[in-house]
Amino acid sequence: MILLEELEHIINEQNFFNKKEKIIEREICLRQDTDRVTVISGVRRCGKSTLLKLYLSDNQNCLFINFEDTRLEYFDVSDFRKIEKIAKNLNKTIYIFDEIQNIYKWEKYIRSAHDNGNKIYITGSNASMLSKELGTKLTGRYIQTELFPFTYREFLKFYKYEANSETYKKYLVKGGFPEYLKEENTEYLRTLLKDIVIRDIAVRRNIKNEHQLIRLAVFLMTNAGKELSYNKITKNLQIKSVRTTIDYCDYLQESYLFEFIPRFSFSLKQQQINPKKVYAIDTGMAKANSLSLQDDNGRMLENAVYLQLRQYSNEISYFKDDKSECDFIVQINNKPVLAVQVCWVLNTDNMQRELNGLKNAMKTADIKKGLIITLNQKDELEGIQVLPVWSEQFANNIKTNIL
Repeated sequence: MILLEELEHIINEQNFFNKKEKIIEREICLRQDTDRVTVISGVRRCGKSTLLKLYLSDNQNCLFINFEDTRLEYFDVSDFRKIEKIAKNLNKTIYIFDEIQNIYKWEKYIRSAHDNGNKIYITGSNASMLSKELGTKLTGRYIQTELFPFTYREFLKFYKYEANSETYKKYLVKGGFPEYLKEENTEYLRTLLKDIVIRDIAVRRNIKNEHQLIRLAVFLMTNAGKELSYNKITKNLQIKSVRTTIDYCDYLQESYLFEFIPRFSFSLKQQQINPKKVYAIDTGMAKANSLSLQDDNGRMLENAVYLQLRQYSNEISYFKDDKSECDFIVQINNKPVLAVQVCWVLNTDNMQRELNGLKNAMKTADIKKGLIITLNQKDELEGIQVLPVWSEQFANNIKTNIL
């Protein structure tokens, strides 16, 4: 519990909308014509609260409170009524609650406040906690939007760059965390990874061996774009059991640091049995935390393409059979709609292999449209388009075939 006067002081001091900062317009759209609770979820520091600032900065009726503030450590669900009193005194009718998952039983208050006609915006950085609590208490009462670090187009806006292969290479190295791009201090991305692992996972899950969890996160960053063997990870990192390794990976995904995609199969059982591939939430974070001494441009490009596809679908798998591989099969409502092969440079050594993998994936999944994405090549091979990753044509192809 917290005193009313203390809460007033904290809210006034946070003073969110009066802080001047460089704001880049995001590609994502927030619906403002809905009465439902608006939920924005995503990895820490990807710009969730800034997105709300972009949409609501002209509205003087907003009350903002960031529950990450250490002074709110003893805030409990009963203190929300004090927020209502403060809002009434300030003539604020729109509530913005940042990182609300920190408050035990927050969803009970949100349901009550929504039923009373309040307009509410929520941000959160833990997928599991948000989905569980939203699903049990706010079914049908909310609309959820996922936010990622800057896309390539947003990166271009930030730096006022032109779209070409050179600026895309810079994007792969730097990634899209807004605060990092302002300072370009690599240590920021290392510290951010550790903070998320310790605060959002180790502390919340009461995991004593936080160093082992950090080692796993660094291992996954180093191996982004690769197939995983939970048995090998368990042995190499000396984790006590395979089940523990799987749980740790689940926690890392819930914090939006990684995504694990299955091998394509129409059989759910086969998807569960076969190895998964891992992708990092940001190529800049992956590069900053990688232990590899080599620049693996191909895997970083693959990771970036995955993130671009992920903006439009959360049903993405990879294809592999005895003869060939294809990087991505994208589905919408369980229907395969697009196959994508990613290759840094197509040449005489790899061209037929890449084509065969793509075509086998298209045939197996019964997909009519396939693309080969490279850094800077444009062509057509055996009826398959080859497009530069930075091109508007690739972006338009995704929208046309997925949306």
